[in-house]
Amino acid sequence: MNKEAVLQMSGISKSFSSIQVLRDISLTLYPGEVHCLVGENGAGKSTLIKIISGAYFPDAGTITYLGQSLREIAPRWARENGISTIYQEIDLALHLNAVENIMLGVEPCTGFGNINKKTATARAAELFKKLDVDIPLNISLSRLRLAEQQTVAIAKALHLNSKVMIFDEPTSVFTNKEIDVLFRIINDLKSEGMAILYISHHMDEIFQLGDRITVLRDGELIHSKPIADFTKETLIQAMVGRNIEFKRSENTYKSDEVVLEVKNLSAGKMVKDVSFVLHRGEILGFGGLVGAGRTEVMRALIGADKLDSGEVSVFGKRTVISNPRQSLQMGIGMLPENRTSEGIVAERPVKDNITYALIEKTSRMGLIAWRKINAAAVEMVDKMTVRPPDPHKLIRYLSGGNQQKVILGKLLLAECDIVILDEPTRGVDVGARTEIYSIIREMVALGKSVILISSDMTELLTQSDRIIVMCEGTVTSELDGAEATEEKVLSSALKSSEKVMGL
Repeated sequence: MNKEAVLQMSGISKSFSSIQVLRDISLTLYPGEVHCLVGENGAGKSTLIKIISGAYFPDAGTITYLGQSLREIAPRWARENGISTIYQEIDLALHLNAVENIMLGVEPCTGFGNINKKTATARAAELFKKLDVDIPLNISLSRLRLAEQQTVAIAKALHLNSKVMIFDEPTSVFTNKEIDVLFRIINDLKSEGMAILYISHHMDEIFQLGDRITVLRDGELIHSKPIADFTKETLIQAMVGRNIEFKRSENTYKSDEVVLEVKNLSAGKMVKDVSFVLHRGEILGFGGLVGAGRTEVMRALIGADKLDSGEVSVFGKRTVISNPRQSLQMGIGMLPENRTSEGIVAERPVKDNITYALIEKTSRMGLIAWRKINAAAVEMVDKMTVRPPDPHKLIRYLSGGNQQKVILGKLLLAECDIVILDEPTRGVDVGARTEIYSIIREMVALGKSVILISSDMTELLTQSDRIIVMCEGTVTSELDGAEATEEKVLSSALKSSEKVMGL
C-alpha cells in the first residue's frame, strides 16, 4: 500500500494483575480505509481501543501517530490530536443539547470571554449539513434517539478535526434505516480520507463496510489481511479457532401442555389485541422489525408496564400480574433487551447478580439463608461456564456474553418455568452465542418454556419451534419453525394489521 499510515501500533502488550489481555499486537490504520477489528468477547478488542484512545497505557510496544513516535497516549491528548471514539454506550452529556455537546471544552468566545452561542449554533448546523442529517439543535440529548445521539458524537469528532475515528459496536440497537444512515456517513468520512476502526460482531456489516480485517483471539493477533482474503466462514473460524455452523435442530421436548395463554392483550400505543399460547418445552420465537411491539408485549405480560385489557392464564389459571416480582413468584422470568441498565447491577459482584431472583423468591420475613445462597452462586457460575469463573468479580468487568450467562443463570436459580429472552445474543460474539443456544436447549430439556425475541433472522429461524410475527403492535402471522423462511417472516413483519385482516 502506497498510503502512509495514520496510526501504527507494534508489539502492544497489556496485562491486568496476572491476566495477560494482549500479547504482541500490531495494528495499522490508513487514511481512507475502514479497518474492522473482530474477535470473540474477551479477545482484547476493548483493551486495544482503550490504549488507542488513552484510557489504558500499554505495558510494552510502540505507537506511531502521524509520524510521531509515542510510548503511550493520554485521553486529552488523543481528543486534541484527532483520535475520537464513538462508543456503543454514548459518552456525551445527555442533559445538554447538541450544540453544547459538540462545543464542550472548545466553545467559541466573544471578545469579552463569553461563549458565542450564535457562532456555536452556526458551526453545529454546518456540521450536520455536512453529514446530511437533520438533528434538533436546542433540545437535550436525553430526548433524542440513540442514533441521533451517536450522530452528535460524530459531529463532535469532526469539529475536533479527527484523523482517526473508532466505532465500537455502533449499531446494536439501531433500526435498518438508522444503520443505512450511519453507513453512508462512514463511507463519506472514508472518501474524505478518515482512518476508521470499526468493531462489530455482525458479519454482514463487516463485509459491507470493511477494507481490511484484523482478528484477535485470546489476546493474540491471528490475522490482519484485506477483506477479500476472507469469507464469512473463514472469518468465524479465525475468530473462534473452530468451525461453527448454525443449523436448525429438532426439539423433542415440546409437549401439547399449554403453560401460558394470552388473549387479546393491549397495552399503551404499542400493543394491540395480541393473542398467543406457549407450550411446555417449547421455544416460541417473536419476530418483527424494531418498534413492532414485541418487547412491549412481554413487559405488559410480566407487569413491568400497565396492561390496559386482555387475559393472561398461567398453567391454566387466569391471573393478573401487577409487577415483575409477582411474575417471578409465579415462575416467569425475563432477560431484558438492555442488560446494562435493566439486567445487571454493574457495581455488584457476579454472585450478587446471579442470586438476586433466588433471594426474591426464597427470603421469608427479611430472613435470607446466605450460606445456601452463596453456595448456589458458586455452583451456577461453574454450571454456566462464566469466564472468569470468579463469583466475587464485579459483573461490569465481564464480557457481554458472560453477563448474559449470569442473567440466564439467575433465571435458572429462581426456577423459572417460563423464560422470556429479549435479544439474548445482541452484542455477544459467535462463540458465546453457541453457548447461550446450548443453555436455551438445556432449559427446554428440563421442561421449561422459552419465549425468544430476536431481530437476528438466523437465530429466529434456527432456534424457534414456532414463530409469532408482529407489525405495528399486532400479530400478523404464526409460522411453524420448520417451514418458516426469511422471506415469510419479513413479509409478515412488513404487513399492517389492516392488510392482514383484508380491510
